[in-house]
Amino acid sequence: MKKRRFIMSNSIFEGNIWDLRTGNDGESEPHEEAVVGEVVEAMSDDNDAEAGSLFDILARMKGIIDDGDDEADDDDYVDENGMDADDYHNKAVEFARHGKYKRSTEICMDGLKRFPLNVDLLADTIKYSAEAGDLDTASEHYEVLKKSVPVQRWNWRAFTFAFDYLLEVDPITNEEECRRIVENYKKYIPYEEKAYMAESELEMALGNSERSMSVLEAAIAARENASQCALRLADMQLDRGLYENVIATTNYGIAASAETQPSINVPYLYYIRALAKDHLIHKKECNGEVVEQKEVDALSAEYNLMLSEFPELMRHAHTIKMRAKMLKFMKIA
Repeated sequence: MKKRRFIMSNSIFEGNIWDLRTGNDGESEPHEEAVVGEVVEAMSDDNDAEAGSLFDILARMKGIIDDGDDEADDDDYVDENGMDADDYHNKAVEFARHGKYKRSTEICMDGLKRFPLNVDLLADTIKYSAEAGDLDTASEHYEVLKKSVPVQRWNWRAFTFAFDYLLEVDPITNEEECRRIVENYKKYIPYEEKAYMAESELEMALGNSERSMSVLEAAIAARENASQCALRLADMQLDRGLYENVIATTNYGIAASAETQPSINVPYLYYIRALAKDHLIHKKECNGEVVEQKEVDALSAEYNLMLSEFPELMRHAHTIKMRAKMLKFMKIA
């Protein structure tokens, strides 16, 4: 069986309803393929099949994702025959996807018995134990990471999860240490935009909102692929009524998100860009300036495309429909 690798990130995606685990080549596990096949066949069948059978299939499909009760035996997640550090990490991520942080912590700590200085497992333990409310365990493993693993060996998980833990505990008390982590993050992983995201979060936690924005602005000015920074900055600009800036930032973010695995909710950028354009058009009308038909038509087309092409924006559908209808009331030159 091919090893399946999972990457845990704090992205801004809206999750899929069915989160099937696939390998790097996109192949599902045999059992998953069988169940999915049954679902597709059942849903495409023109015959009047009983609804109960479809629900049974869906229940089985849900079973792929939901690993059951938290009190399941250890054998559910630990097979000490041949498991390497990545196996422990991947299994912990699976449970964390469903909010089972205590179980994820236990898995990581089992792995650390065999791989005591593995960076991923130490970082995972810090994150999941903190998420589970066990700050003592998080503190213990942060100290191990800090004192026993040279910072040159830290990866993005180590930097991000250690920073998140310190920020959660007390951003004021831990300010100096957080800044040191950000500095080393930029130094040793210079291509990773999460260092700027962390710095922006720190400034916001300390009450420095303008400095928080400046960090993000510096990131997108210096980098070609800081899509996460762009999305956060565009949201902040929209809140402040900086509509021209929103358009420029979202255009950058859309371009920067051209990645094999985008780390943001790209359709959301289109949504807030449309809202910024919407404001500027209505402002022109309010100021007695000429509003041309082509401007209104272009924005209306954007709204309609978002509704038809981006199911990720379903939660915003009411606002999109309302704003599109409001365009019909505009006075056109």
